[in-house]
Amino acid sequence: MRNPRWGAAGPMAVTLVAAALTVSACGGSPGSSGAGGAYSGGGYGTPASSSSGGTMAQTTNLRTENTSAGTVLATSHGMTLYYYSKDNPGSGRSSCTGGCASVWPPLTGAAQAPAGVTLPGPIGSITRPGGVRQVTVNGFPLYTYADDKSPGQVTGNGAGGAWHVIKLSGGSGSAGRLMKAEVTSAGKVLANPHGMTVYYYSEDKPGSGTSACTGTCAREWLPVNAPVQIPAGMTLPGPLGSITRPGGQRQLTINGYPIYRYAGDKAPGQASGNGIEGKWHVIKLTAASSGGSGSGGSGSGGYGY
Repeated sequence: MRNPRWGAAGPMAVTLVAAALTVSACGGSPGSSGAGGAYSGGGYGTPASSSSGGTMAQTTNLRTENTSAGTVLATSHGMTLYYYSKDNPGSGRSSCTGGCASVWPPLTGAAQAPAGVTLPGPIGSITRPGGVRQVTVNGFPLYTYADDKSPGQVTGNGAGGAWHVIKLSGGSGSAGRLMKAEVTSAGKVLANPHGMTVYYYSEDKPGSGTSACTGTCAREWLPVNAPVQIPAGMTLPGPLGSITRPGGQRQLTINGYPIYRYAGDKAPGQASGNGIEGKWHVIKLTAASSGGSGSGGSGSGGYGY
């Protein structure tokens, strides 16, 4: 259901994705206890304030992030931002306090919009109990989610039917970002623009235009959004392309294979998904790729990486 107060906000419309999930009254974790305590998502988000106002305000340069829910607004570290439909926009207050604010940490301090991105309304702030400033967009206070552990996760989207990503349509400024090479335990591999290792799935049929990883699989193996750019001097095993997933999301392909990121990788340089079920594989870069310092070798699964 679209909240009409967001729907007419501007050329970059906010889509309310209201997937019903079983949660606590203030939007507890889908698939978790909801009693998660203070946010500890690896330092990616701006921590929630306590009622005593102990959190130091920061300036956040907001950015866009490609996710399974589409292109969304995120913190400077790529952590997805949410709004709460039970908040009253423009009221100057948040309806998420106490234990709710431990699960949904407010984005505090000051913020700047991503370059070239039109938001659904102006950036502002409210003052929370204790004097801490919380960032708002179009009058809605913004929050991160304690169960999002790495950039690009949207595990809180639709929680309780009340928590929603800020989905950006069209040319949000995130398209065409530069992929990277990362040195991992599996050698030098291809990574997304944030340095997170990307994978292919041997169950996919290259060139079919579809992905064999949908539903629950796509929440663990996050499709990498297209388009992207490849650094000069990096040689891939085939051309870049894309497929259109159910719902309209464009997923990157290389040599016809859809490309994914693994939710179990929590930081750049990790490749913990490599070899899972004998079907998920990193994209190894040869010595001729990305400056010639890769480890070479080929991936398993017949892709020739």
